[in-house]
Parts: sequence; C-alpha cells; structure tokens
Amino acid sequence: MTDHPSNVPRTELPRVLGATQALCVVVGSVIGSGIFLVPARVAQEIPDLSGVIAIWVIGGIMSAAGALTLAELGAMLPRAGGLYVYLREAYGPLLAFLFGWVEFLVARTGSMATLAAAFARYFTQIVPAPEPIPSILWQAIAAVTAIAVVIVVNVLGARGGGALQVIGTALKVGGILGLIALPFLVGGGSTANLTPFWPRAGSGASLAGIIAAMVGVLWAYDGWTNVTPLAEEIKNPGVNIPRALLMGMGVLIAIYLAMTLAYHYVLPFETIAAVGAAKEGGVENAVAAVYCKGLVGQNGVVAISVLVMCSTFISLNGNALSGPRAYFAMARDGVFPSALGRVHPRFLTPAGSIIAQGAWAIALTLIGTMLIMIPPPETTAIPSFLRAAWRTLNETPLYDILYTYVIFGANVFYMLAISSVFVLRRRRPELKRPYRTLGYPFTPIVYIAAALLLLGSMISDRSSQVQSLAGVGIILLGIPAYWAFRQRLQPRLRPATQES
Repeated sequence: MTDHPSNVPRTELPRVLGATQALCVVVGSVIGSGIFLVPARVAQEIPDLSGVIAIWVIGGIMSAAGALTLAELGAMLPRAGGLYVYLREAYGPLLAFLFGWVEFLVARTGSMATLAAAFARYFTQIVPAPEPIPSILWQAIAAVTAIAVVIVVNVLGARGGGALQVIGTALKVGGILGLIALPFLVGGGSTANLTPFWPRAGSGASLAGIIAAMVGVLWAYDGWTNVTPLAEEIKNPGVNIPRALLMGMGVLIAIYLAMTLAYHYVLPFETIAAVGAAKEGGVENAVAAVYCKGLVGQNGVVAISVLVMCSTFISLNGNALSGPRAYFAMARDGVFPSALGRVHPRFLTPAGSIIAQGAWAIALTLIGTMLIMIPPPETTAIPSFLRAAWRTLNETPLYDILYTYVIFGANVFYMLAISSVFVLRRRRPELKRPYRTLGYPFTPIVYIAAALLLLGSMISDRSSQVQSLAGVGIILLGIPAYWAFRQRLQPRLRPATQES
C-alpha cells in the first residue's frame, strides 16, 4: 500500500454496527416523508388506480434492481464511502470526486434539507407558529433544529446513531402497519373508492405526468444506498450488507404498495388527487393526514403529524449517519479538505464530515426559505430568466423546491455506480465476492435502462428542465474544483482493500 499524505489521517473507523442496524439503515432511511406525501402527487398525475400501482411497482423494481447490484459492490469493497469507492475503483478519481461533490452540494444535503422541511411541516400542525413569527419562518426554525440534533447525535458515536436508527425504524414501521390496519379496525373504507381502476378513454396520463409521478416515487424509495457508505463500520459486511439490502427492499415495496392501496380504499380518487394539487402546506397537502382525519377525526391529524415527524427525523438521522462517510473517504484520499478526513479521538466518528454536511443542509434550508419569503424584485438589473426561476421558487413549497433537485443529481451517479459492477468484474476478477448480483447481467441492465430513460425524460421535459440543467451545471462545476483540491493537497490515492 502506498504512503498516505501526512495531513490526512489514516485512522480506520471501528466496526460497531451489526446486522440489525444495517437493515434499519436501509428501511429507516428510505421510509421518510415520501409515503405520507407522494401518493397524492401520483394520483394527481396518474388518473387510474392500475397506473398508480404500476408506478409504485416499477419504481420499486428499479430501486430493487439497483440495490441487488449494489449489494455485490458493498460486500466486495467494504470501505467507508460506498458509491465513492466503487466509482473510484471502476472509473478513476475524477468521476468519484464528482459524485462526492454532487452528494455534498445537492444530493445528500438536499435530501436532508427536504426531510427536515417535511418534518417541519408536520411539526407546525402540533406546535403552530407564535403570533409574531410567519409560518414559513417557524417551519425553517423547526427544520434547522432537527438537522442540528442529528448532527450532535452522530458526532457522539456511530453506536448512538445506529441505536437511534433501530428504535426509530421499529416505531415508524409499527406506526405505518397501524395506519394500514386502521380502516379495518374502525371502518370507513370502501371498494367503491378503488375506481377508476383502468384508464378511461381519452383520460390517460401524459408523458409529463408519468415523469413527475416517477420522480416522486423514486424520491420515496431513495435511501437504499445508505448502508454501503457504512461498510467499514459494519460487522461481517460480506453477509450483512447484501442481507440488509435484499430484505430491506422487499419490506419497503410491500409496505409502500399496502399503504398506497389503503389510501385509495378510504379516500375517493379525486380527493387524493386534489390533495396533491393543493399549494398550501400542512394538512391540505398531506394525504396521510386527510386519510387519518377521515377515519378518526381531528385526533388522527395529530397522530399522523407525530408519526411523520418521527419518520422523517429517523430518515434524517440515516442521512447524517451514512452520508459523511463519502466525504471522509475523499479526504482520506486527499481530494477533499483534510479536516473532513479526521476521526474524533474520543468518539471515533468522522466528526468534521458530519458537521460540514449538516451545516450545508442547514444553509440549503435557509436559502429555500428566503426564496419563498422574499418575492423576486421587478427590475431589469436581474435577467428575465432568473426572475422567472425565482418567481417559480417563490410560489413553491420548500419540500417541492428541494426534492426534484435531489433526484436528478442522485440518479446520475446511482446509474454510474451500478454500471461499475460490469467494469469491476472485468478489471478486478481477483477481488473476493461474498455475494454476486442475483439475475446478473439483467438486474443491473434493468436499473441502468430505467435510469437513462428517466434522466433523458427529465432533461427534455420543461416542467423539470430547470432543475435537471442545474444538476448538470453542478456536476460540471466539480471538474475545476477537483483539480483545485488535487493540486493543493497533492494526494496519493490509496488502493482498494478488502476486509471481512
């Protein structure tokens, strides 16, 4: 192994996470706010139940195909950093850096900001804004506080973050199962609400609607990659990483389909679609709250607010637990600030990376809030296209501003990481593979084909074009940043090693 730069510590992260924590990172990170909000947006875009089911199944299959492939990579290269490591070994340091760059600027931190925004939306249902404070500002305060709490928990130790993930995952899965059973316990559902099941003549979904629905569904499933960045800290990673991904995706697809069908069993299709079309935050734009209110009254709104708060908080914790490991690995390779590659001497966590990620997520939350609170100035000093973009953002809820940006940037690199299984099988056949991708080569091909179709559609569709092009711009900005970091830090990249 080559020597490492003296200013980037080589301290390893201890293996303190077991099989249960690994499974809960997958399930707990994925189940956040999506299943409580996205089904309404899907119903708004897809006008029949068979199409709604198909969107959730296709999104689940696409995510599961990626997870089945990622399991091979995680078991083969159990190092901190996850996708960063696989991209580095398959395609070299530049592409790997661009992943970490996008992860830090948009994908991971944007995901945290989005989850915090959803947490805050429900928090305000229980604790309304005090009289002098605007509601949007109160939501921002709640979101920032939630991010700050998970920063502290995860700096204090991976065991603590893992324990919080297990407890929170058990609570929210139990809560969702209770929601699914609720109409059968108290009555109120009807098979008549499960119509229209098939598309009506002349009323099928548009391409733009299908794309919008699929983006929402993929956001709801997003998070299945979160276990692999923790590979260096997971005991027996060759067994526990594949098991967590396979079991986790099966649980998630089953829960998401059952919860979506429960919504449609209780609420008429047009009611769910109207919730998705609502522009105001709070209950009016949360199908889970409308569902509970219809079954048990106002107490149901309070109960669902508590459940979604807990759910999004645990997903937020999952991102704070796993995301910083990529920046830690980059700094350890010498292509990111060395402070992010240091292990806390007492808590044995990548504290610098955890704090940096959380701070930028807070900044994104505050920037999004300001864009909503401050209307665009009517002045020719600002180009018309910028004023138009600002106006759109000013009229859009914080949650919606953030999650479309997250999906585009994340899926570009998810696709490239999944494709690395082909490259590494050819270039590195000597690496030990405790698990091999089920259905190879068709499984990764399914994911790559679906990702290419979605990314191409997002770029060509006007409704998501601004966010997509912004995502491309952020990726390209990473190229000069990479050379600047590389020149300043003069790294000698460390080769992949295997641990079991």
